[in-house]
Amino acid sequence: MPILEKLKGSPLNERHEEAVRKSIEKQRAGRRQRFRVLVSIKDEESLYVVRMAARLANCSKCDIVLLYVRPIDRGGAIQIKLARQNMLESGIELPGLRRLKKALEVLKDELGLAIERCETRTTHIDAWGDPAGDNKVAFTCPEGREIVLKLKVAPDVTTGILDQYELGPYNLIILGEPVRWKKSGLWLLFHQVVAERVLALAPCSVMVARDSLDRKGFFICTDGSARSMTAVRRAAVLAHEAGEEITLFSAAPTRHEQKRARKAVDAAASLLEKLDIPVKETMVAIGDPVEKIVERGSKYMVIVVSDEGRSRLHRIFFGSTASEVARRATTSVLDVR
Repeated sequence: MPILEKLKGSPLNERHEEAVRKSIEKQRAGRRQRFRVLVSIKDEESLYVVRMAARLANCSKCDIVLLYVRPIDRGGAIQIKLARQNMLESGIELPGLRRLKKALEVLKDELGLAIERCETRTTHIDAWGDPAGDNKVAFTCPEGREIVLKLKVAPDVTTGILDQYELGPYNLIILGEPVRWKKSGLWLLFHQVVAERVLALAPCSVMVARDSLDRKGFFICTDGSARSMTAVRRAAVLAHEAGEEITLFSAAPTRHEQKRARKAVDAAASLLEKLDIPVKETMVAIGDPVEKIVERGSKYMVIVVSDEGRSRLHRIFFGSTASEVARRATTSVLDVR
């Protein structure tokens, strides 16, 4: 009888499984006390997403995970004998490794990190039958911040990002905008437009970043709902910690709803006043909400919109205000969940 069969159901094996489960729960509990950002790296031209992460997560209680997702290698291009080696230290240039190293250099410059002073931990995990599997290097800095390079294998980039979220948890996913946007609908389940699929499927807040770091301020939109007010608070705390000024905005589809829009921004301003977070300006406009948000928000570093509480299927088939703003904006857009 195989040894695994002998151990199955044994008290020793059950104690081991329980110990592993408790260890994972403890790790997740510790991560929930921190602000964790997952940054998806596409190519060297999109390293502004790393600079955006550095701007938004520049404190010792923030962890940044730099992720590159590569396709599954089933053709033997990577030798089986290399599978147990530490890919990130072996000198083997796996696809995406050079980009991760470049991203780390950008992060070091932006945050002033002294990586040589950090405790280093490397990990290899078999994944998807790929010889090289998943590989990561985690740098734990003296002040407690963790910087991680993760080279992940997956059938497609969206699957890799969402799988990595499950290993988190994360507060925010940052990724670059696609070359071109498509439409929402059933095609999202089968086509690889990463930004739109992640916006539709991710459980946490998502930022579609553009090269907007030369602009200033958070343009935070609200409709006055409880969900929107929660998003205002979360985004305002993030903006305040990043040293960015805050503008509150609400769009009224018709003149009859203008008072409601004004009431929404006044309530949001009152909320932030109680939190001692200053508001630079409040604004109200009349017209199509998406058009007005894109029009007024284009001069700011980040437009903030709140999740509408729709299910993933609803977002896939019918889209959302957040996804439409992300599609049409010329600056970075943060969808708060």
